Order: sequence, then structure tokens, then C-alpha cells
Amino acid sequence: MKMIKPAFLGTLMVPAFMFAAGANAQSDNAAEPNAQSDNSATMQHSNDMDATYLTSAPQNSFHADALTGNAVLSAVEEDEEIGTINDLIIDMDGQIQAVVVGVGGFLGMGEKDVAIEWDSLDLTMDEDNDDYVIRVNATQEALEEAEGYERDGNTEEMNNDGMNNDTGMENDADMDDEEMDANS
Repeated sequence: MKMIKPAFLGTLMVPAFMFAAGANAQSDNAAEPNAQSDNSATMQHSNDMDATYLTSAPQNSFHADALTGNAVLSAVEEDEEIGTINDLIIDMDGQIQAVVVGVGGFLGMGEKDVAIEWDSLDLTMDEDNDDYVIRVNATQEALEEAEGYERDGNTEEMNNDGMNNDTGMENDADMDDEEMDANS
């Protein structure tokens, strides 16, 4: 049985305390909405960093899971299903750059991921207006022959762009049994 490590629990606790402190600071600022000082530019900048919360999705937007798992159809071959969206590639500005489509294989075995640029897709709603229909001007054969997309190939790039996810914690998969017993 795996046990949660104290170091991991500590990393979960820090955001909770920070959130509570941020909520308290936000409520203090909300008490005086018309308070202004000579440093209004500084105050404006600090307000730009405050979190914004939504109660529903903005108009003309959708959730990522509305696309993942959906079939990709060939606009060339009379809507033949040629793959399934497995993932989205999103840039640092929050814009979808590409979809990762699984092609070939059978029941997930032997499937290859191919990244298709977002602008190459035609996204519409189905007849019932409750699901997306995604089409691309390509055949299944073209996608199967396309160069495969490797997720791990972008990890170093993201880290060099300031997206370092190093938490200082060891990965359980990299530890041997003795280390895991010692850390339990």
C-alpha cells in the first residue's frame, strides 16, 4: 500500500494557506473600493495580478473535455472517422495551437499520435447542437504516414521557457524498494 509522503502533504498545504491569505487580503481591499493614493499606477498594477473567478464558461468558449475523446472526421472521404482527439496543445497565452489525434491501431494498441494545427480543423456542432463535429482535410492514410507527435520532446523546451515543474520530490517509479520503505 502506498503512503503519502509528509513532504508531499506539505506541498499541498502551502497553496491552501496562500489561498486563505490571498482571500483575506482581497476582502481587506474590497472594504475600501474608492480609496485612492498618489500611487494609483502601482495600485492598478497590483490589481492586475489578482485572480479572476468565473461562475460559468464565457460565451463562444468550451471546455477541453468537449473535444478530447471526440472523433476526427475526414472532410475528403465523406466524414470517415480517421482518429480521436487525445490531447490539446495550448501555448503560454492560452490559445490552442494543435490537437493531438490518435490514428491507426486497434482498441488503443498500435495507435500513433499526430499533432494537427488548430487552424487546419473545421469545428461545427452536430444536428442536436450538443456535441462538436471535427473535420480535417486529410485522409486516414495521410495521418498514418505523417510524422508522429512525441509529448516528451517538448518537456525540455517548456522548462527552458520558465515552465519548470521540478518540485524537488523524487518520483516513486525511480526509487527502489528500500528507498520507498525508508520514506514510508
